[in-house]
Amino acid sequence: MLVSPSDVVAKAKATIKECSIRDVNDCMNEDTVLIDIREPVEFQRGHIPGAMIIPRGLLEFEIIPALEKRGLGIPITDYDIVLYCGTGGRSALAAKSLDAMGFRNVKSMDGGIVAWAEAKLPLETPRA
Repeated sequence: MLVSPSDVVAKAKATIKECSIRDVNDCMNEDTVLIDIREPVEFQRGHIPGAMIIPRGLLEFEIIPALEKRGLGIPITDYDIVLYCGTGGRSALAAKSLDAMGFRNVKSMDGGIVAWAEAKLPLETPRA
């Protein structure tokens, strides 16, 4: 039996931690690692200030080297990681994957960049 993408996302959301856009906006600090998992072209259209980009298709392969570069002085498995995408589906799947890899403090931002932009929270966009 085929399962729909929305069913896969719903199943992932039932097992991960999510946070609201307000939580992310209110709790961002230098110890929080904010990762945009969208594609580079999406990132260039606008992203949350301070976010690093690691596309969903490369996340499992690039997350450890990217976090090691941050060097926060604690084990990378303990980093406070917030993932976001367009609307929250891809980031939920990514959070489930990072949980499976052993990361302990991973959250998916519910609503993604769409909710962030609708709330008129700060966005970085390339200069024309």
